[in-house]
Amino acid sequence: MLKLRTLNCSARRAHVLRRWFSETGSGSRLTRPASGTIPQPPEPINLALPSSAEPFIKYSDAFVDRGYTKSDIFLHPDFISDDEHDLLVRSCNKKLKRLANTYEMGHFDKRINNYRECSVSAWLPHKRGVAGRVSQAMDRGVDPDPVDLPDRASNGKSAGWTTVGKYDGQIRHILDRVWDLFPASFTWLPPHILDLHEDGEILPHVDNPEYSGFVVGGLCLLGPAVSTFKHVDDPSVRVDVLLSPKSLYFMTNRIRYQFTHEITVDPSQRAWMGQPVARARRISLMFRDAKEPEGGWSSLVSAAIPSF
Repeated sequence: MLKLRTLNCSARRAHVLRRWFSETGSGSRLTRPASGTIPQPPEPINLALPSSAEPFIKYSDAFVDRGYTKSDIFLHPDFISDDEHDLLVRSCNKKLKRLANTYEMGHFDKRINNYRECSVSAWLPHKRGVAGRVSQAMDRGVDPDPVDLPDRASNGKSAGWTTVGKYDGQIRHILDRVWDLFPASFTWLPPHILDLHEDGEILPHVDNPEYSGFVVGGLCLLGPAVSTFKHVDDPSVRVDVLLSPKSLYFMTNRIRYQFTHEITVDPSQRAWMGQPVARARRISLMFRDAKEPEGGWSSLVSAAIPSF
């Protein structure tokens, strides 16, 4: 019953923590969170930028001169192999077909156009999610998770573990490499599939801090795109990143809530090294850590248990 109550509570909390955004000015395309305390990590998150990222990131002079940390935008080109990319694309397409079959022309927070999205709880190991943290907070063991186990026996035949999806176990092993970049204390929300149509765009915005925690990032699938990050008070402080297929990126530390992020259809911003970046459908498999409630993870269970 613990798992059931936890999931029910998580659903209630997700409803309460819906993102609400307000326009910053008349006619402005920039959105900022209307409320919410910006979460602060216990210590700075230091992801080491690989040397292979250098050709894919451009920092403005103002960004460098004012001492911002370059690695607050993390990029790892070719984080996954071609075969892993193709497996994720096939799996995302199947999930989208079942859960989000049509593209939406607008979003309730006015930040994205021509997109479709869904979350995939089957790809998040129980031990890494909110339910696992609640179990640990109450000194209860984390239930063994069948799709943490290999989904193929040594003879190549199905081991019979996976009941959620044929390749879910294999996908979890791919995504484990993402989560392993961060401290084991991080608690994660289910991976989120964001499918942006070739004519879609993400308008400049800052995420609402009530929705998630310290970091947000994505595995890039299908088409390339240029993502632009600008300081909310001075757009000359900016970073441009070429997000190529198979790359992994993360926004951390000051970039997370002090900079807007966008993917525009403006041709002047869809260029790299003087060459246009063609419009193309792209999928981002998004990762966000969960924001721990003030009362700790065990408070979610106590809030979900009715009193009589």
